[in-house]
Amino acid sequence: MAQQGQQQGQQQGQQKQGQGQMQGQGVQITDRDLLQVCLNETKHCATSLNTYIQEASSEQLRRDYMTVLGDVYSQQKQIFDYMQQQGFYNVKNANPQDIAQAKSKFSQNQQQQSMQ
Repeated sequence: MAQQGQQQGQQQGQQKQGQGQMQGQGVQITDRDLLQVCLNETKHCATSLNTYIQEASSEQLRRDYMTVLGDVYSQQKQIFDYMQQQGFYNVKNANPQDIAQAKSKFSQNQQQQSMQ
């Protein structure tokens, strides 16, 4: 009887420990989630660098920002390629008809703007 009480106490203690571990784990982040955050951050960084380049008062500073922007684009491409390889980022290829239609529309818009 005393032995049963000890076993029950040990089981309850183990259950409490297990519950505590589960409560402490929080949200699981997958590789896909982490890579998506990295890709989004490189996009944000590139946008900010474009602004810095446009607003730089020093030509040397502008060139330095452009160098960094090139590095950010390279990192962004590496992340994107890896995500595609892992099946995390699937891009649907446009059909040739849609591409031709977009080119035509873009050309018409350019012609209209040049006439104004």
